[in-house]
Amino acid sequence: MRIVRMTAKICAAFLAVAVLQKMASANTLKGISWNFQMGLEGIDNFSGGIQQGAVGNATEEGGLALNTGKAGLWAGGKFAFEFLGIQNGNPENYVGDLQGVSAYTGLSRGAVYKLYYRQAFGHANVRAGLISANDYFDSTGLASQFLNVSYGFTPTIGVNVPGASSYPYSSLGIMAAYAASGWTGMAGVFGGDAIHPFRTPFDRGSMEWLELDRAGHLGDGKYVVKLGGWENQQKRPYQATLGNSTSGLYSIGEYRWKNGGRDWGAFLEFGAAPDPVNALPWYLGAGVRVKHLWASRPQDSIGIGMARAWLRGASYAAETDLETYYSAKLASHLYLQPDLQYVVHPSGTYPDALVGILRLYANFS
Repeated sequence: MRIVRMTAKICAAFLAVAVLQKMASANTLKGISWNFQMGLEGIDNFSGGIQQGAVGNATEEGGLALNTGKAGLWAGGKFAFEFLGIQNGNPENYVGDLQGVSAYTGLSRGAVYKLYYRQAFGHANVRAGLISANDYFDSTGLASQFLNVSYGFTPTIGVNVPGASSYPYSSLGIMAAYAASGWTGMAGVFGGDAIHPFRTPFDRGSMEWLELDRAGHLGDGKYVVKLGGWENQQKRPYQATLGNSTSGLYSIGEYRWKNGGRDWGAFLEFGAAPDPVNALPWYLGAGVRVKHLWASRPQDSIGIGMARAWLRGASYAAETDLETYYSAKLASHLYLQPDLQYVVHPSGTYPDALVGILRLYANFS
């Protein structure tokens, strides 16, 4: 009931903003935009893993942004605020995997998720405030509809550094980006405890990121190649819960093309954190996504992917997740996504698990 009441309040707030925007003639209100996403899912571990069983997850995320240029204030500025609510069913208690079969899974809570200011200067921009670093670093666009956590956040970071800044957590930090002629460079410094971002954040370590991206055309398609590095500097009293002082690299390749009236996309991900303190030193992920599979359903998509994480000290050397999904647009802003995952050696210890997920989600902006 708590998440239902919270959803009702957030929906009412964004409805009020939308009505004000329709009625407003003042420049300030013209510069305000809003977004709201909500998802519900059921997760069933049919066999293997720790034990059979089913759980549910729910999440909602909504926010407001003020574009200072459109508001008639000054050019290039943006204030952003987002709130996140989660009700977590902990599917890993049944599956027993490390990578995470659902990216919705997280600490049950309601919290401010983003609160930052961005200023653009020609080809460059700077952000400062409460930011989720994974929104910008180590992000694979073609993998966004896969449900396993590893496709959205390399497990060589997520598993080895639990305090890293990625959904459902964010941290206080500052980052800068510069883009020109198909190249983008980014750098950022974030607090080392994204779980408790306002608790003297840099007294609980820090995490630095660097990434260089290249986008262009190849044959009949478009490609993006990303290469990034990170370093976590954590004080000894917090290493057991937030991750050791360590570092690593990641790379991502994406390619999009059209064929037979369909939009195709393929991606390849690699992560490395070979320091002996890391329980998960290597990761390899790959997948294919197809949109506009049928002419009558241009918004539907289908995907198949593989995420393999190598483990230290486990009975088996790696955990491998095989996933396929179909996302169907039911109505304006409303989607239904059945998903099936086969997890080979969850945590390198448990029997192979077969997991089914049914997600219903809405997206407004």
